[in-house]
Amino acid sequence: METALERHHTKATIEHVAVSIDPRAYGLTKAAYTVNATLDLLSIGRTSLYAAVKQGDLHPVKFGRKTLFYAIDLAAFLANLKNTDGNRTSAGRKDNRR
Repeated sequence: METALERHHTKATIEHVAVSIDPRAYGLTKAAYTVNATLDLLSIGRTSLYAAVKQGDLHPVKFGRKTLFYAIDLAAFLANLKNTDGNRTSAGRKDNRR
């Protein structure tokens, strides 16, 4: 029987095979980070973090009652930010203001 952690790890491995991202390049030294540590690392608020989760940009993993984010997923998220056009608000919605 495969656990949720194993399913996510398999999915994350498959997703990251094509793009090799070293989390250490972004100063990430642990394998996974808690929600609060992720908020500090990304310098964003909880609402923006969960907006990124809802959009599928980040994938949380439950370990008991604790929610974690893999360093490889955080590095991919940061790398993806460099490639976006910047038309998103802090809550992850498209900014239509001109």
